[in-house]
Amino acid sequence: MLKRTLLLSVLFASSALAAQVKGADGVTVNVSDPKRVVALNATTLEMIYRLGKQKSIVGTDNTGVYPANKLTSVGHWAQLPAEGIISLKPDLVIGTADNFATPNNLKVVQQLRAAGVMVLVLPASDTGGLNGVKTRLNLLGQVYNVQNAASSLTRSFDTTLAAVKANRPKKAPRVVFLYAHSPSDASIYGTEGGANELIELAGGKNAAPFKDTKALTAEALVALNPDAIVMLERGLEGVGGLEGALKMPGVAQTNAGKNRRIYTVDNSVRWIGPRLPEFALKLARQWKADFGK
Repeated sequence: MLKRTLLLSVLFASSALAAQVKGADGVTVNVSDPKRVVALNATTLEMIYRLGKQKSIVGTDNTGVYPANKLTSVGHWAQLPAEGIISLKPDLVIGTADNFATPNNLKVVQQLRAAGVMVLVLPASDTGGLNGVKTRLNLLGQVYNVQNAASSLTRSFDTTLAAVKANRPKKAPRVVFLYAHSPSDASIYGTEGGANELIELAGGKNAAPFKDTKALTAEALVALNPDAIVMLERGLEGVGGLEGALKMPGVAQTNAGKNRRIYTVDNSVRWIGPRLPEFALKLARQWKADFGK
């Protein structure tokens, strides 16, 4: 009788810790502090680290390089391999709706679930701004049963955001985000995605009048004539630094080029993650110093 009582107590405790978490695709997963997780998308990986559950991660995709870059990679985020993920024997696969939306990855999700692997689809990481980060973080708090830690992190975002607002330039600079692979291969990002969220949060105004991306041409950039240009760190490095950027089509003819106001941001900024307030604070302070109080 005593053994039965103890067994029932253990089962009840386990079920109490289990959480039913509904994904962005409408599919609910039943989880209880998973021990083997494949974390897809850089923001998913980073948030799990911030919740102190990094030991659960057994794999990631090629974007998962921060804060650790020695994890097993299952390959490019847009071409995920079902077999490679299954080989890691995960309790749970966690990704975001934008990364799972490619034709290949939609099939992978179906293959994983057919093989008995739980897949949690978090809301998209390229929309929703800081509120989207908070939503994903709170869902992960439920997955790992660390809701208090998630709430604490969301409060820290608000503290940093207050500092961002206090450091914005009085007049918003007109900004263009350039995504460059090389001096001859670059695009102007529109008003959708993490780059736009960062620009606006830091106190700038996206000069692009379109939503998607457009190939960089001298005519297009000169017509926009931004006060500031923002690039990924690896993008500026790829074009040969500041001097190389000034040689890109149209850059030298803009107000940004003439005043050498080209700024860099972390390579992960296309996906909106928990460091967005920190990135915005850095930019806001730079713009406040360069464009006046």
